[in-house]
Amino acid sequence: MGGFKNEALNAAFEEGAIITVIAHLTECTKRMKADCVKNSNPLRNDENKITNRLAAQYLNVGYNVFRYEIQSPENFDEKTDTFVGRTDIKVTSLDYRFRDSKAYYTIECKRIDGKDDALNKKYVTDGVARFVCHPPKYSSYYRENIMFAYVVQTIDVSANAASINRLQSTLLIGVTSKAFKESQVAADYRVYSCEYTSKEIGKMKLYHLFYDLADVVCTSK
Repeated sequence: MGGFKNEALNAAFEEGAIITVIAHLTECTKRMKADCVKNSNPLRNDENKITNRLAAQYLNVGYNVFRYEIQSPENFDEKTDTFVGRTDIKVTSLDYRFRDSKAYYTIECKRIDGKDDALNKKYVTDGVARFVCHPPKYSSYYRENIMFAYVVQTIDVSANAASINRLQSTLLIGVTSKAFKESQVAADYRVYSCEYTSKEIGKMKLYHLFYDLADVVCTSK
């Protein structure tokens, strides 16, 4: 893989890349939400269907240095001839930093409704854990990826993020997680970052994007 000889510059450049991905996610989700209202076409309360619409009609429309691929198989197991995981969204690019076939970002999408911690627990065990627990289901070439939370009920996002933060300490076996650090706040979304460490994976960072879709999600799936 090409890049700067100075590792600090490489890290800064890659940090900027993932922030660009997050900015594109928020802008596209904003447009999707507006179109739901404009066209009287609400989203189904299903994370796969929300992701499908977002990717098909917004993320890959027009010019973008990144390509967003949904349901991409991950980590082939030669012993069983199966893939260990399947990413919700794989972010690739023709840019020189992505010449290595393993050089990409992964976005894991989950619904959040703030009810009795059921989806919060799933967010951790079926989301975060896929990146940070051993053996990981998803690759992490750049040691940072994105958790994308579709907020489908009107809730206090800050309080819900704090709940997920607490759950991580008990549900992520063998992993130490730092407290969520808020990095962006807007009317419809919040972004947090969190660092994870374990003996097997070393250090890794996940960005947690919580986007309020409560007004445009219907009750049925």
